[in-house]
Amino acid sequence: MQDKSSTAQPAGPTIAPVRQSRQDIANFTLRTSIAGLTIFVVFLIYSSNLTGPFVFDDGRNIRDNPAIRLTDLSWHGLKEAATKSPLPNRPLAYVSFALNFYVNGYRTAGFRLVNILIHILAGVCLYFFLKTTLGLPALQPRFGNTRWLPYMAVLIWLVHPLHTQSVTYIVQRMNSMAGMFYILSLLCYARSRLTQVPTFKWLLVAACLMSGILALAAKETAATLPVFILIYEWFFFQDLSREWLKRYLPFITGVLILLIGIAFIYLGGHPLEKVLSRYEMRDFTPAQRVLTEFRVVILYLTLLLFPHPKRLNLDYDFPLSNSLVDPITTLLALLAIIGLVAGSLWLAKKERLISFCLLWYCGNLVIESSIIGLEIVFEHRTYLPSMMLIPVAIILVDRYFKSNILKVAAICSITLVFAAWTYERNAIWRNPVSLWRDVVAKSPQKVRPHNNLGNALKHQGKYEEAIAHFNKALEINPGYAKAHNNLGTVLAAQGKTDEAIRHFGIALYINPGYAAAHSNVGVALAGRDEIEKAIVHFKEALRLEPNYAKVHSNLGAALVRQGNLQEALEHFHIALQLKPNDVQTYRNLQICLKLIKQNKK
Repeated sequence: MQDKSSTAQPAGPTIAPVRQSRQDIANFTLRTSIAGLTIFVVFLIYSSNLTGPFVFDDGRNIRDNPAIRLTDLSWHGLKEAATKSPLPNRPLAYVSFALNFYVNGYRTAGFRLVNILIHILAGVCLYFFLKTTLGLPALQPRFGNTRWLPYMAVLIWLVHPLHTQSVTYIVQRMNSMAGMFYILSLLCYARSRLTQVPTFKWLLVAACLMSGILALAAKETAATLPVFILIYEWFFFQDLSREWLKRYLPFITGVLILLIGIAFIYLGGHPLEKVLSRYEMRDFTPAQRVLTEFRVVILYLTLLLFPHPKRLNLDYDFPLSNSLVDPITTLLALLAIIGLVAGSLWLAKKERLISFCLLWYCGNLVIESSIIGLEIVFEHRTYLPSMMLIPVAIILVDRYFKSNILKVAAICSITLVFAAWTYERNAIWRNPVSLWRDVVAKSPQKVRPHNNLGNALKHQGKYEEAIAHFNKALEINPGYAKAHNNLGTVLAAQGKTDEAIRHFGIALYINPGYAAAHSNVGVALAGRDEIEKAIVHFKEALRLEPNYAKVHSNLGAALVRQGNLQEALEHFHIALQLKPNDVQTYRNLQICLKLIKQNKK
């Protein structure tokens, strides 16, 4: 008779694999569900403002940029977008704008959907980079049991209100795209150091290099990437070995030379001259900017910790530092930054990850917080620096909240509050009037917000309120040419032509090279039948800005009234090349063609 125990034995070993398989499926389903929920939340937060119009620098870089108007998918068209746009040092961003235009024209929903997608992909890359980093041999013993840490850090980073400017402000795709490729490059580097398969290793090295180039092609701030790859290698693979530093000193020197080379490529053969030339349009000196940036770096840190919408602003009126003690917070900020850097170096042996994260924050603010004559403060500059700073907060929560329930409660509360604040902040960007009202409320003594709010109100036909803000701008700074020009356009629309021309004249006295003011004077003069004078101003505007579509159209209309039909026809064609589907230009063109036809009879 057959032994029952022997017949039952083969079934035993199959139980564990089945259970393991079910567990793997359950884990995969859970991770997929969490990832899907996160993506849904990010889309929900930002999709409330998909159709908001172009604002601020969106006009110059996208709406009024003929180079991105891609009508056929060709290498020539993409090259035009990359090289003929206002900032040719950022070709990848402009190519993406051109592809957006090719697919959906100037409908802003398409542009913002791409921005949201880039933000989510940046979060995905950050998640895998954090996961890979925590699994490194140097960190795994300490962080091996915190598998949830990368996800929680990325979740908070994705919904952080400070990133609204990088996502909703369309032109700041330059910034978020650079951040996405930057962190992808580091991820590829980390994976290449861990893999044992030679072919896969070299593929990852190539991907690291390509991602780094793409990051730099999106925005120049990615130039710090080689430095952080070296720091990452030294911290996590070389155990802070001084011998390794000495051995690879020639290579490290080569990296520094590479950075200097990149600087010369972007700044030209005379970098100091180019840097100083930026200050011609600023109301602060290089010394004031450098001193003020110490306080700005601390401001960014406080905004990351407490990003309430009432604290966020598109155009900060940030007081300048005139010396280390004027105001005294300049010196305190400098000491705080020195302490932050020194503390991170002191922590390097015991708290390797925290040390790296603090250096990351400071190092990735260096370029935009240096002597380069940029605007003093912009929130989008925190996008890349914050990627590795938020994990520090999660590490501290994990370390000092002993109860798992308290940990989950703290992180969930922060996530919900930040998500609600981001939704609230995003709503401000729905139209230019609400956006600039918010800025004026927060920067009441700054001239540009009043001017831009007046311009937004003008486009809504609220002339009296617009005039009040233009006058407020001129009260703050009587020499602000843009406010004089914009005030003139409102006065002209109200039929006050003489007063309008006076303000256009003041704008041109302040800035003789102001093409828009020349154009507006021309329109006002043409309205008074002073065609010859109007044509002089239109031609001067085109000398200053040859691709000014509106001026080509207005000059064409003036030439028609003068009887110079063939020259008018040329300007109408140029206007339509620069700005296709412009209704007024088409009407003027039809009138011109009709007159030419009549003259031939």
